Amino acid sequence: MTTLPIGLQLFSVRKTMEKDYMGTLQKVSDIGYKNIEFAIFPYNNGEFEPEMSGRELKARLADMGLSVVNTMVAFHEKLDWDKVIEYCNELGSLGFCSPIFFYKNKDAVFERAEWLNKMGEKSAKADMEFYFHNHFMEFQKFDGKTVYEYLLENTDPRYVLFELDTFWAQRGGVDPIDIMDQAGQRLRLIHQKDISKDTRPVNLLEVIPEGTSITYDVFYPLGSSNLDFVEVGTGIMDIRGILKKAKELGSVKYIIVEQDQTILTELESIQVSYDCMSRILKELESEQA
Repeated sequence: MTTLPIGLQLFSVRKTMEKDYMGTLQKVSDIGYKNIEFAIFPYNNGEFEPEMSGRELKARLADMGLSVVNTMVAFHEKLDWDKVIEYCNELGSLGFCSPIFFYKNKDAVFERAEWLNKMGEKSAKADMEFYFHNHFMEFQKFDGKTVYEYLLENTDPRYVLFELDTFWAQRGGVDPIDIMDQAGQRLRLIHQKDISKDTRPVNLLEVIPEGTSITYDVFYPLGSSNLDFVEVGTGIMDIRGILKKAKELGSVKYIIVEQDQTILTELESIQVSYDCMSRILKELESEQA
């Protein structure tokens, strides 16, 4: 087994960062997070115009003891991906990914796999890793196979790695630990939050008729309730089992807290999750010793 550093997806503190960007990052570091993942959403016609250069931001993060392990950049057909990769390199980000896709049919899955391969190869040439990140849609089936299975089979292991969001996997009706085994050594990052004990149904695909095209308009009403998201260790997910499997695989580099929604303050939320994961990881280390 191996030691697993804990990271934070900054989407978890987006509202707090809007009020005090640098102050929030310092508080993230003070809690104990030293590894962060950025979230960038270039929705304005696909333009990518960061307010601060990657080099400047990297230096300011270093002063806080923070480093960037990955950067999530929302897909836009007009986005200049070369510019994104250049910025991520300046920032010191070890990799990047595009976090959400929708699939009308099996052909759309193959088209996405082709795009992922091209983007992964482009990233590799810039000495960066490229990750695929899932939501629950990847566990809908076309001709008897899940989208996730098709993507594993039709993307190049040299160029496309996987960041598993265990919450969304379970909300897609599968066992996250089984998916971790499927991804195997291509699994490098994990997103972790927890599912409320009151969530009904847990499997969102139970309420979507088979053959339905899952679009953003279908996804958002089902997956946005803040009552379904709870802090790590306070819900129904097998957190210990997930962390133990991650350590056993040996390929997982970071466990990244991502709290999409919370009824707590954002900083209270990430503190609860950090404390829980730190405790479980220490217990697993003790069992290994």
